Amino acid sequence: MTDSNKMHMGNGMDQWSRWLLQRLPLLICALLAVAGVFINNGYPPPFKQITVQTSRAATRVPIKPYGFVAIGDVSPITNNGLLMLSWSDSNDESITGYQYKLRRPDIQKEYGPWIDIPDSGATTTDYTITDLIVDQNYNVRLRAGNAAGWGEEAVAFRIRVSITPANYDFTSDSVYHSPGYRFFDDDGNMHEGAIEALAATGITRGCRKNYYCPVEEVTRGQFASLLVRAFPDLIPDNAEDFFDDDDASAHQGAINRLASAGMTVGCGPRRFCPGESLTRAQMATPLARALPSLVSATRDHFSDDDAHAHEAAINVLAQNGVLSGCGPGRFCPDDPVRRDQMATLLTRVLAIETSQPPPTPWRLELVVGGTTNLGAGPTDLQAPAGDDRLFLTTRDGTIRIIVSGNLLPEPFLDLTHKVLSRESGSIEKGLLGLAFHPHYTANHKFYVFYTDLDGHSQVYEYQTELDDPDRADTSTARHIITFEQDSNSNYHKGGQLQFGTDGYLYISVGDGENSRASQNPHTELGTIIRIDIDNGKPYSIPADNPFADGRQGLPEVWAYGLRNPWRFSFDGPHIYIADVGGNLREEVNVADASQGGINYGWPIMEGANCSTPSRCDTAGLVIPHVSYPRTEGTAVIGGYVYRGAAIPEMTGRYFYSDYAARWIRTFAYQDGEITQHYDWTRAIDRPDTPVYSFGIDGHGEIYLLTFRSVHKIVPS
Repeated sequence: MTDSNKMHMGNGMDQWSRWLLQRLPLLICALLAVAGVFINNGYPPPFKQITVQTSRAATRVPIKPYGFVAIGDVSPITNNGLLMLSWSDSNDESITGYQYKLRRPDIQKEYGPWIDIPDSGATTTDYTITDLIVDQNYNVRLRAGNAAGWGEEAVAFRIRVSITPANYDFTSDSVYHSPGYRFFDDDGNMHEGAIEALAATGITRGCRKNYYCPVEEVTRGQFASLLVRAFPDLIPDNAEDFFDDDDASAHQGAINRLASAGMTVGCGPRRFCPGESLTRAQMATPLARALPSLVSATRDHFSDDDAHAHEAAINVLAQNGVLSGCGPGRFCPDDPVRRDQMATLLTRVLAIETSQPPPTPWRLELVVGGTTNLGAGPTDLQAPAGDDRLFLTTRDGTIRIIVSGNLLPEPFLDLTHKVLSRESGSIEKGLLGLAFHPHYTANHKFYVFYTDLDGHSQVYEYQTELDDPDRADTSTARHIITFEQDSNSNYHKGGQLQFGTDGYLYISVGDGENSRASQNPHTELGTIIRIDIDNGKPYSIPADNPFADGRQGLPEVWAYGLRNPWRFSFDGPHIYIADVGGNLREEVNVADASQGGINYGWPIMEGANCSTPSRCDTAGLVIPHVSYPRTEGTAVIGGYVYRGAAIPEMTGRYFYSDYAARWIRTFAYQDGEITQHYDWTRAIDRPDTPVYSFGIDGHGEIYLLTFRSVHKIVPS
């Protein structure tokens, strides 16, 4: 078609198309209005800006009219990824349910079917979609329904979509494993006992840190190193270079030692072929030479190795029960050898016991959750020393008492009318912290940390009713301190309250999304506060606070340079501070609790890394004792050092977790060093929803708090 013909066709439609285009928006609006009358019960269609948060970034997308459709590309990090949906329906009681559907844009043109989400009846809903595929994008749609149908009711929706992986890659700069376990990827493998036994003896070091790669094929070079470690006395050191093709191999030394001992002649003239897969036949000859006490073969054991160069060695090993075939009368001499098979073979040859790793000394036991309504979710759990009751704070502003696994029907304290919580659009606002006075049994005082209706952080003192220990006396409310923050700031509030062994009250305050404030001790943002609430009105400044005179910083500031010290705790002379990272790393700091004025480095540093390497002055900054990258989690959740009586094996171990990854790790701090740094992911049943906090009872036992449940750490 010529350009003139195209122009002529366009001119022929000009009058009609102009008329239609001019009136099309009006026609669409009229149709939508009519639909709203009959289906929407008169409500106008919504068009809300929402935030879809992935594990990597936050993206603003609209909820489209007629369907409450939230569309955003979200990427699981690893296998068995979880898609966590969380939203608020603004107390609209007419909603009867929700549905979602997914689409993988790389292979699907259309979305899958709508899938029902059970309605919990609460104003906030969390739902987890499991088994998403590694490194794949998904488009997500969510809609609400009422008696009239699906997705046609005007509800002010807020939705947060985040991807949390069920299993992270543990190839970081730290080694985490449960006691008795070395590798993460051999769980359930029939050769696991042999693999772990070889690791314990030092014969194998795995394929990379914390991984064994059990189903991968053994290379000729790897086999050389295994034999040298398994038979060090039979294979002497050697400086001669026998082969030309192993110069760049990490196994060159072991290869030359095998050649010197006459256990290999390579794969050709001055060639060893170190990267090639080892066959079952090639494995036989070096093994037979390494075991000189074997008796000679008296018969031909297999039919498929006849005339094979390694037939004699195969028969000797079979005669002595070292090797077995791959089937009746067959050896499969040219099949490759897998790493897990090699582990079992070597443990058999060396008579290494393949006992399973020791049992885990602890497990998680559900205290409350499931169908129990915990409001907007638990945030903290505390108890007075020696008290059998558990005091659970919820994000929406209540303190509930748990007795023998049951919630008392009435709240201990109800601050819902004062607290700005999840309906604000942030999971980091609400009633966040609770602490009982060290002399609570005598003075009945306790302290709460919450964000008020203006978005500022408040700390208040209350007392328990004298005639009812299960009720707080709201008339005793005494204001302690206010931390003013930008009303538009939704995150980094801090919120932990703890009494130190010195009797002073310590308070964590986040940077309020103002990272520059953290390096300024003249503000409370990004700090740990230390005050004396037993003297002064409403408090006094301890004389040994680092800025007590107010010249170089606020008198209340004890430590600074923190981003969001969401959880911290004391253990004897030490303070443990878990500081939530930005884009690079999470960290846990351990410091002398009596040393004030410590600068923990944010935002100059994140973990042990400089945020801007080209201009990074680390003088005077403290490097964290534990740090992990974003490949292992998204927000560190600090816990406590175990000092309970129920699990003596865990005494002195600090528990911590990660909001999204949901693993649980422990370490011991001794003489300034981190020791026994274990990851317990394989040994316990991990929570189904994000980990929000840890708690501790009146007897030193530790609890794990998720979005919808409370678990106790108990003996196995």
